[in-house]
Amino acid sequence: MSGIPMNGAQRASHPAVGHVTPGRQASGHRQGRLIVIGQLAIAALLVGLVPNLPPGPPQANAAAGPVLVSVETLRTRPITGFAWFGLKEVADQPVGVISLADQDSNADVRILAKSLVFARLGLESYRQSVIAALKTAIGTENGGRTLALGRNLPGLVIAADLVSLRTADPAFDTDRFRPWLRSLLTKELDGRTLTSTHEDRPNNWGTHAGAARVAIAAYLGDSAVMAGAAAVFHGFVGSRATYAGFSYGELSWQCDASKPVGINPAGCTKSGVSVDGVIPDDMRRGGTFRWPPIETGYPWENMQGALLQAELLRVAGYDSWNWENRALLRAAKFLYDRAKWPAAGDDEWQTWLLDARYGTTYRVPSPVRYGKNFGFTDWIYGTGGVVPEPLPTPAPTATATPRPTATATPKPTTTPAPTPEPTPVPAPVAGDSDVSAKAPSSALVPTTTLSLTTVPVRIAWSLVGDAADLKRYDLQRSTDGGSYATVSLVSATSTAATVPLTPGHLYRFRVRAIDDAGRASTWAAGPSTTVSRPSQTAGAYAGSGWVTAGSTSYIGGSAKASPTGGSKVTFAFTGSSVAWAGPVGPTRGKASVYLDGALVKTVDLYRSSFLARRLVYAANVGSGSHTLTIKVAGTAGHPWVAVDAFAVLTPH
Repeated sequence: MSGIPMNGAQRASHPAVGHVTPGRQASGHRQGRLIVIGQLAIAALLVGLVPNLPPGPPQANAAAGPVLVSVETLRTRPITGFAWFGLKEVADQPVGVISLADQDSNADVRILAKSLVFARLGLESYRQSVIAALKTAIGTENGGRTLALGRNLPGLVIAADLVSLRTADPAFDTDRFRPWLRSLLTKELDGRTLTSTHEDRPNNWGTHAGAARVAIAAYLGDSAVMAGAAAVFHGFVGSRATYAGFSYGELSWQCDASKPVGINPAGCTKSGVSVDGVIPDDMRRGGTFRWPPIETGYPWENMQGALLQAELLRVAGYDSWNWENRALLRAAKFLYDRAKWPAAGDDEWQTWLLDARYGTTYRVPSPVRYGKNFGFTDWIYGTGGVVPEPLPTPAPTATATPRPTATATPKPTTTPAPTPEPTPVPAPVAGDSDVSAKAPSSALVPTTTLSLTTVPVRIAWSLVGDAADLKRYDLQRSTDGGSYATVSLVSATSTAATVPLTPGHLYRFRVRAIDDAGRASTWAAGPSTTVSRPSQTAGAYAGSGWVTAGSTSYIGGSAKASPTGGSKVTFAFTGSSVAWAGPVGPTRGKASVYLDGALVKTVDLYRSSFLARRLVYAANVGSGSHTLTIKVAGTAGHPWVAVDAFAVLTPH
């Protein structure tokens, strides 16, 4: 067959249809694990050869509708590309020990991955693995907290729906699984239940508990529980008339402390600063209100539960994504546009779901890292297949007991523009400062994901004088000899900042210290520097096994990779700091790094999921001519080492 996707009705009318022959990019990634590892298998991957695959299963939960997404929709998703390979890689890992009491467990997302692959391919082995895992999960919540249960449970419920547990093992589904799910709504764990946590905590605890509560309601088909959960979520995003029973912590980030909400309302300002979209009860984790804020990862952790909750409610018929002037979009905009804290690490999956629901462009390259409660959104919602449209079913009107009815807020025609940011700090006063700063230095450092256009550079300095006399630092940057512009700091007294720099430009940084009387020292300027980012072709490769892997996830569209121990690449450069960028993942192994011929470090590239463009090594080497050599170790079972690009910082 041609591989053209068909829905369930088309398959029923074409009984001979069902085997799809997928293609594959010449990526060098074996994340699909569709072919036995070996030299012949590697060659087959590079030319796109994979076996025919059977069709997906019937609709999992036709009686009540899908919990998250229909199997028919998943059948339209691609079985090639990095999103699929990333999903398949996780699905092919052992589930491991299941403990719903362990809030850091990833067993739930591995179970979810297996169910997604089963829904797409219909391979019975994946379904049986999911069912076996579900049977061992019951009771493992004991001894834990509702935060752990809230994180770990939604994936299991979605998986049970996707493998059609009700038809695959009706006795287990009816006699054990469903009663267990219902009991979890009110089961006390460390003094709380899922329901009480959802209704009481307007922070990450509450949103994760809410996602689990909504998933249970959807699987059980319980409209009363669903309506109650919807009312609480509507209250969380700002509708106090719908629900206002939360217990809040410190209130300085609230727009109106007398009327606290989970997400600040549209157009809200505080002390002249726009706090529209702020999640107050998690922003306070970084400290009381101040601008610029102290960075904290809790708002994105909150969003993990909130976004999954909104999507599950949408599938249940609620207009959750549009409630309160599209509160979740406003929350994302605050984190991206105002706080400058983009989604990274295990928050990456949220970008694809936000884009699917709001038409934004936050998504990061595939495959994205899964999160604490969900993932694989680049495959589920990506543009390679059909993205589910909002359901036409009107929002249910059942009342929450004892809470008010959940009602939908009409979608606004426009999103209010944020209030312009005022000058965040006062100008210095006249006089000689009691403190000063040493000239800043620049260096490349390992960080998260390297962007396609910039290189992260760490600017660092130190204090001259008594720290007790210091009020703050001012950091500024000049580009190509132009005027200086202020660079935001994480805190007023930070002595370093990581700044994205664009190759091909000349940069210079300067810093000054402001003492406790508000007096400024003279500016201390560092040397002018340029940053370059040569591609993998700049290296000299030796040994066997090197192949070129092509992908839009790579800088320049390709990377060089080898599994052969002893193979190496040497990069000659002139500069003061150097870095190596490459992918990490389950098939990646160890490599030895040499500077000017001397062994300096062994780097382990193994990760549980694939991530491209990671800065896996960086070092300061002193200005001059140098060589960086990367030698493949040939790690048993996951030997691959790849080079995507290099980065060099050069003073002028």
